[in-house]
Amino acid sequence: MHLLISAASGWGKGYLAQALIERNIRGDRFDAVVVLDTSDEFRGLCSTDHGPGYAKQWTATDTERDRFGPDEWRQLIEANEALVVGRGVTKGDWRETVAPDVILACRGSDLDVLILIDEAHGVAPQGKGYPDDTRELATDGRSEGGSATSSAWLTQRLAQTDKDVTGNCTARFLGGFEDVNTLNSISDVLPYRKDLHASGGQSVQITNDDLLGADGEAVSVRKWTEPDENGEPQTVNSEWIYTDESGVVARKESNDYEPQCDHVGASGKRIDVGV
Repeated sequence: MHLLISAASGWGKGYLAQALIERNIRGDRFDAVVVLDTSDEFRGLCSTDHGPGYAKQWTATDTERDRFGPDEWRQLIEANEALVVGRGVTKGDWRETVAPDVILACRGSDLDVLILIDEAHGVAPQGKGYPDDTRELATDGRSEGGSATSSAWLTQRLAQTDKDVTGNCTARFLGGFEDVNTLNSISDVLPYRKDLHASGGQSVQITNDDLLGADGEAVSVRKWTEPDENGEPQTVNSEWIYTDESGVVARKESNDYEPQCDHVGASGKRIDVGV
């Protein structure tokens, strides 16, 4: 299975993705779970200050870039039930060397592995070259000598993520977008109108009762915010539409999940614009 998770910035993608990853760490479907943590979003999975500490954290620095290949990463993955690999190299080295080596390690393992790629638009950019080993994770269902590898691709820049990747994802969690035309690249696989993803709870035409809001309203997906300790708006719940190749269609809220680990990714303070 290859899962696409996408929504506008601030919709709560990191929270949902971490909740899904934790769910699969705690479950028995996969032998190993790996996160390519481009933006330091998933450290809550590793810290006992923020939960049970389900995963081991390993930062890929210049040392790993130069000395680790797929075999070394595979040994590390197979020695840990869950591994969060942080980015300690340039974005170019992450895209060209570290990410494809980790991906190839997952595909070469005899274990059933789930790997999440954070900031997928930087790892598999549309219209730019990047290693075939990364592309083939989504486009080639076979492994590289081991068991089949499942993947999850997380991005807020859907149009900038390679269509070879997004088009081969067999399941999708999609939230709200400021511009629903962002969904043009995958709209042909959506079994409903794309304006369901216009952020803000706008009235939309819905023919499938499974896509109605929890209150029964025919509105686009919504998110809810509350001020944090600094008075900055923080997303506390958001709505998503899940679809997959088996025909499942469901409207979910991020609060439907109850993760044990805190999500500690920071969105940054609001900019004072004098309004």
